[in-house]
Amino acid sequence: MAKHLESANTMFSFIWWIIGFYWISAGGEEVIRDAPQLYWLCIVFLAFDVFFVVFCVALACIIGIAVCCCLPCIIAILYAVSDQEGASEDDIRQIPKYKFRRMDEPEKDSADATESSGGIMIECGTNQPIEKALAAEDAECCICISAYDDGAELRELPCGHHFHCACIDKWLHINATCPLCKFSIRKGGSSSGSEEV
Repeated sequence: MAKHLESANTMFSFIWWIIGFYWISAGGEEVIRDAPQLYWLCIVFLAFDVFFVVFCVALACIIGIAVCCCLPCIIAILYAVSDQEGASEDDIRQIPKYKFRRMDEPEKDSADATESSGGIMIECGTNQPIEKALAAEDAECCICISAYDDGAELRELPCGHHFHCACIDKWLHINATCPLCKFSIRKGGSSSGSEEV
């Protein structure tokens, strides 16, 4: 019912605006002489309509300019309030780096060959590299949603989640938390966090 009344009111206003504009522009002197109250009523309605249109356009422009100009400030304020700072280059460098080696065919001497058929993560830059077996469903980066290629460089966060180096480094520069579990890489540090997991 309210929608029908609103539509009827809109149509009435539109027709009144056209007729009033026609009366004032075509026969203003005759209308003001024969029906001065109708003349001034048309003037008031036309002035109100013009003011309303100008006000709406001006308000839309102000809101548009405010959103365009202030949106970066609003995002920066929300970002600061939510306490999501990016990690420094040193923080990222302390996270261990691994090289991925694909295992398409299960090794014969491996007892859990069916579990580790995805591949192996081999730690880089250490004398005694740690090897971690990955199942086929775990051998993919959750950021870029693509499987690890043979020889791909990975990083394992203190929480135990691993990603492509390029993907997680970009993420950590923006937000120093794991994209999956939101574990902060600053809270526990790389060594204590890995011992907890």
